[in-house]
Order: sequence, then structure tokens, then C-alpha cells
Amino acid sequence: MTQTSGYWTTSGAPSGHQVASYTQAIAAKANAIVAACSGFEGVAPGYLNSLVGSVPGANTARIGTGGAVVDGQWYKNDAAYDVTIPSAVGGGNTRIDRVVLRVTWASFQCIITRIAGTDAASPTAPAITQTPGTTYDIMLYQALVNTSGTVTLTDERTIAQPVTNRQGGSLTDWSAPGTTNYLPNTTKTQYGCGVTDGSGIFTVTFPVAFASVPLVFLTPDTSYVVFAVVYLAVASGIIVHVYLHDGTAAPAGLSVFWLAIGPK
Repeated sequence: MTQTSGYWTTSGAPSGHQVASYTQAIAAKANAIVAACSGFEGVAPGYLNSLVGSVPGANTARIGTGGAVVDGQWYKNDAAYDVTIPSAVGGGNTRIDRVVLRVTWASFQCIITRIAGTDAASPTAPAITQTPGTTYDIMLYQALVNTSGTVTLTDERTIAQPVTNRQGGSLTDWSAPGTTNYLPNTTKTQYGCGVTDGSGIFTVTFPVAFASVPLVFLTPDTSYVVFAVVYLAVASGIIVHVYLHDGTAAPAGLSVFWLAIGPK
């Protein structure tokens, strides 16, 4: 079975995603997905391929492997799943469908589902359903389709982690400025406190190196009017210079809290 979810009763009808008995292998799978989700619900960051979407051809939206938590139920997809997106009808029309993960309690399952939109010259995305304990959707992608069957996906995934949206100039370098919106699949947050030496400088080696240069935020713990500046930042650490209000180096022993957020 490509898609599966749980935990469901073992005696209901229809069968849905029920199993005769839950094994330790199923429990391990569920725990791995839930452990990856630090938010209330959404796509598990970094688990398999994070349900990433692609367009392999006309009239098709492909959802990659991954896991999620939806209305309190865990979900896993272990093979690429193709969703058929019918062509829009009517000259000049397009249509926006939604691809969601839908939990249906009556049928004991969570599956990838297409919600059809309406053909129009200026279409809008269809509504989702979120009735806990009955039918509950979380969004994956909008699928815009024209009369030729050309599909364009817009990412609507909620990644179940503290950092769900980022804006910058590079997919991999978080320190690059820009206005492009990104949806990070895996993030890491580290923090600590540095203490200045006699030159108003301190160096931090991150407990675990980031995949690339992270974003760094500084807060001096002092009654002085000071300015703390990241002089050098690399994936493995930072060098911070701290100055007094008159531009001279801060004295030794001044504490500065640091917070670094970046890609794993």
C-alpha cells in the first residue's frame, strides 16, 4: 500500500487503512512521523521527500513521498502518487484545483485528494473542509490548469516546524538578501550566550554546524548602550564585535545572547 495512516479501529467498515493488528514496525513508522512534526499538524519536515509536488506531464500533479499529521492522525506515502487534473473547459478559461491530504473518519483513512475548482476566466481556489473528527483537510498544492492540460503548481504545504516561511535571495544560503519566498523543509535553531574579551570580541562555534550560513540575531545583556555586530558568519560559527555608543570596543566580560536559525 502506497498511502497509509492511523491509528484506526480494527473492526469498522469499510476497511480503509485499518489493519488486523498494529505491529512494532507500524508503531515505529508512526513515531518517526510524529517526532518530525514540531507543529500541531502539517507535513513532516525532512521525512522522506516531504510530499514535494511536481508536474511530470499534462493533466498530472505528482506528490512525492513523505509523512504528515492531519487531525491527529499520522500519514505516510512511500511512493510518488499521481493526481489527475482534468483540463479546463471553455475558451479562455482556466481552473484552480486543490490537492490536499484528507482524513475521512467514516472510512478510516487519510489520502491525497483533489478538490475540483470551477472553470472561469479568473478562477479562484476551492474551499477546503476542516471538521475535526469527521472530514479534515490540510492543503498541499494549488493546481492551475488550462484547456490544454498544462498544470502549474503553487505550494501550500504547512511544514510542521517553527519556521514555515522564509524570504531571501537564495534557496540554500539563508543570509542572501532578496524577496523570493521559500518553504524550508528542514530547519535548525541554536542559541547561547557569548562573553566579550578585552577587544570587545567573542567567537561562537555552533554546537552543530548548519548546512549553510544561518541567520543570526544578537541581544546584549547589559545596561550599557552597545551595538553587537556579526563580523564573520560561516556555517560552523560566528565572530561578533561589540561596541559602546561612542564606537569604542566594549569591555571584557560583557554578555551577548545569540540566536541562529538556518538549514540543517
